[in-house]
Amino acid sequence: MLGGVEGGLEAEGEVTATMDLIGVVGAGTMGAGIAQACLQGGVEVALYDVSPEALDAGERRILSGLERLERPELFSMVRRVDSPARLSRCDAVIEAIVEDLGVKRELFAQLDRLVEPPRLLATSTSSFLVGRVAAATEFPERVVGMHFFRPAQVTALVEVVRAEHGSDEAVRRAVRLVRALGKTPVVCGDRPGFIADRVARPFYLSGMRLLEEGRGTPADIDRALRQAGLRMGPFELMDGIGLEVDLAAARGLWEALGKPERLAPRRIQEQLVAWGRRGRKNACGFYVYGENPPGTINPDLEELVPGLGKRPLAPADVVRTVVGAVLDEAKLAAEERVGSPSDIDIAMRLGFGWPRGPFEWEREIAA
Repeated sequence: MLGGVEGGLEAEGEVTATMDLIGVVGAGTMGAGIAQACLQGGVEVALYDVSPEALDAGERRILSGLERLERPELFSMVRRVDSPARLSRCDAVIEAIVEDLGVKRELFAQLDRLVEPPRLLATSTSSFLVGRVAAATEFPERVVGMHFFRPAQVTALVEVVRAEHGSDEAVRRAVRLVRALGKTPVVCGDRPGFIADRVARPFYLSGMRLLEEGRGTPADIDRALRQAGLRMGPFELMDGIGLEVDLAAARGLWEALGKPERLAPRRIQEQLVAWGRRGRKNACGFYVYGENPPGTINPDLEELVPGLGKRPLAPADVVRTVVGAVLDEAKLAAEERVGSPSDIDIAMRLGFGWPRGPFEWEREIAA
């Protein structure tokens, strides 16, 4: 059914209702980014946050972003609202509040009463199943996930998540909205990690496994993958995300999928986090920063990995190992109908900057 919704748009006809006013609930980094993306797509925004201070900060962030693009005039399309009731005339409302399921459910129950069906309600959650949010509403068929990637105003990918009771019409509306914003939608099933975060998890885990086995230093492994065309290697990326943030995501996905051994968090990351090594944010992760030359390895790794990098793999074998692990997970996700192979490829290219998706990589190797 997943591929049918996206692939059947032309056959069944586009949704004719226009979306001229989009409500965004939450004026933090993600909410402000989504609001800016709407403005850049020529769509008016009703911006709401429970905190007036957060609204002030969100508006400043949006205006600053538009000024950098030399399009400050778009800010005139922001309507600041002081109550959820003021969102009732929106053609769609996108939630981007704190990742707390109870708070999200309370909000969606309220929005469900205020915004008449079939107007779209969307959650930007990356932590919870969309169906658990939609269950708080009387009309769950019009609730979808719209998972934007940071920064939302820049990144092209949006995962449109169809929950169990989500309708074809709601998915088509969400896909149409994403396209109107100049972004690329991929339709996926309501499974932990959706497409991109799940399929990408072995990218980090297989890199750490090679490190633990002495098959290369972080610099060796990252360099091999950059030379293959990837924007960043796993260790650079984890340091940028924050080791503790990435570890929490790894644990959450592993537990949500039933603790499969292939996705178990790696010992080395757990130990670094336990020691307070968080990456770029505190100048020490797999690499050390500050006054050190770029690519300086954290000396803690000598203690954690006896024989660090003493048996390095050839760069081509590093790429084959890491991409192979991602491809295996991509095939499982496709079998479980989380997403089609083509959507998985798009998600990895646009969400993580891969030069090609895992299925495209496989076809290229086979050729």
